[in-house]
Amino acid sequence: MPVQKCPLCMETKQVVSSHLMPAGLYAYTSGPNGDHVSFNAEIMMATTRQLQHPLLCQACEENLNKNGENWMVPLFARYGGSFLFHDLLTKMPPAIVDEETRVFAAARNPDIKTDMLTHFAMGIFWKAAVHSWSGSETAPLIDLGPYTESVRQYLRGETWFPARMALMIGVLPPPVKNISFSGPYRGANGEWHNFVLYILGIEFMLFVIRKSGE
Repeated sequence: MPVQKCPLCMETKQVVSSHLMPAGLYAYTSGPNGDHVSFNAEIMMATTRQLQHPLLCQACEENLNKNGENWMVPLFARYGGSFLFHDLLTKMPPAIVDEETRVFAAARNPDIKTDMLTHFAMGIFWKAAVHSWSGSETAPLIDLGPYTESVRQYLRGETWFPARMALMIGVLPPPVKNISFSGPYRGANGEWHNFVLYILGIEFMLFVIRKSGE
């Protein structure tokens, strides 16, 4: 593996092959031959390729693993099977019920580790903001602008969750038919920046309030 500047700790050291989406997710979506469906705006195909690139040092990989990924990955929906995160979420009654919509206060649920849930999602959004994850592009997958640095500091445990940002999640009721995941992309809201990430029954939505002139 090459020696280069790790964008998370900002130290020059040997980096490892980092995944944009946690490697453990691929087992949930792979077929009998080990392949999964990969798609973007130009092509859709079955492949065994996993989206990865030499990016983070081993210590920073472990930071993302222990502070979110290891707890969160086993909780996603499985095809025709369990959806453990939904089970945890619905152990407590919803805080708001509006017709078919139910709103849960996850922070009040002792079974949900909101710090790890948040760290997990923000880690993926941040990785998409510091690398293109494409062999034909150089620009990052999404643009968090000046907020990229504050997210980096948050992931490092140096600051609280960044100001002027909000993370909201939507959870599908089981059985979940859409057993897939997609990398972060820019949403269509014109009043503020919003970014979306879907993983196996859960949609993560990151909202960024624009500053004057942005």
